[in-house]
Amino acid sequence: MTGEIRVDNLQVSFNGETILDHVSFQANPGEMFAIIGPNGAGKSTLLKTILGLIRPQGGHVSLEGETGKPIVGYVPQSRTIDDETPIQAGDFVSLGLKVRIIPWMSPSERRSVKRAMEMTHTLHLAKKPIGKLSGGERQRVFLAQALVRAPDILLLDESTANLDPNAQEQMMQLIKSVCHEHKVTVLFISHDLHLVKEYADRALFMSRGHYETGGVNHVMDNKAMEWLYHSTDHEKLGRRGLFEMDREHKTGYF
Repeated sequence: MTGEIRVDNLQVSFNGETILDHVSFQANPGEMFAIIGPNGAGKSTLLKTILGLIRPQGGHVSLEGETGKPIVGYVPQSRTIDDETPIQAGDFVSLGLKVRIIPWMSPSERRSVKRAMEMTHTLHLAKKPIGKLSGGERQRVFLAQALVRAPDILLLDESTANLDPNAQEQMMQLIKSVCHEHKVTVLFISHDLHLVKEYADRALFMSRGHYETGGVNHVMDNKAMEWLYHSTDHEKLGRRGLFEMDREHKTGYF
């Protein structure tokens, strides 16, 4: 599988307010590409525009797969699952398959569900109600649902935000393994700079009217870091990530 994302001069506005102002970047096949920046910079809007959920006022998004139009998997920023939700994890993963006329899965669809759950180490959870799973288990099931159609491109909107540090590491290790072993292009939003530095191949820094793309060290060492540190939302960037960057840049935050 291969997937490529090209964004050229993307412009998105809501009610006269410019959210994305001539954003351009390219994510290559099999790459872990991070999107970082303060709240309100338009990161989630960018992902939704790439998905086709938002129509831009200008610019162009091009997605390419191995055989033409790519299959795209998506894990949104948040999902509310009631603790009493009775649907089993395996059935929840199957919801990521194409809409079916018949109410049961074909043998090939069952194999797809099993494969996605094996990849995310959730097969043992298949018969458990999703409402009874832990936060980390749910996130892995959400990821399995996004992977069930064997996507070329995987978009993740802060998929580790509500997990403890250990679960975050496990989730990111899993995502990177999927990325490299199956050549899936991963575009992920994160406020945790430690995770970005540890797992991303390249990054896009976003701030209203300013965008910078490059290697992770380049982006974090460049002007972007000044904006990140002086953002009013810096406390939301992840204390651990700020500590790591502070230790290297000696800015005196802690």
